[in-house]
Amino acid sequence: MKKLIQGTVFLSTLLLGAQISAAEVESVPAKNWSIGIGSYAFSLANDDNSDADLDFSGFNIAAGYAFNNHFQVRATYFLLENDDFSDLESSGFDLMAYGGVGLAEKGFRGYGGAGFFSDEWSISNESESFSGIQFGGGLGYNWGPAALDFVLTLRQADKYEDLMFTSGTYFAMSGNLTISYLF
Repeated sequence: MKKLIQGTVFLSTLLLGAQISAAEVESVPAKNWSIGIGSYAFSLANDDNSDADLDFSGFNIAAGYAFNNHFQVRATYFLLENDDFSDLESSGFDLMAYGGVGLAEKGFRGYGGAGFFSDEWSISNESESFSGIQFGGGLGYNWGPAALDFVLTLRQADKYEDLMFTSGTYFAMSGNLTISYLF
């Protein structure tokens, strides 16, 4: 898992360095489509007892379409492993609609929005599925042919209540760092 994260950071650094050294002064037309890969983490955290937390990490593949510089839809597929129990895996997708700035043109990106998640946890031959709404936001930078984004989302924690054996207040959060190719 560390190699995947290190590879993502290394690829991001290479792309950033190439774009900075080739700084073009002319304006670049908006690029509406994006496809990317990155690292993804999910945590089902108990506010009262951190021993009851479940943490997952892995990778994601994302694709999006920016209708204009202020509105985008993005789908993200994720495949995760539990950090404590290697047999427990999570896979699923997010579908989000974002409003913000810089979604199709070069420069800083900032956005927020809402959407849907579907998550399936599996261990051995058993699985449990969860789905619901989520809210999120992100920051990033668009260099024209590439963009780097960091996104945080809050999911409906009550959708995971069948697995919550310790009392307390739970939060379901995910975060991802994605490098995307824009076209």
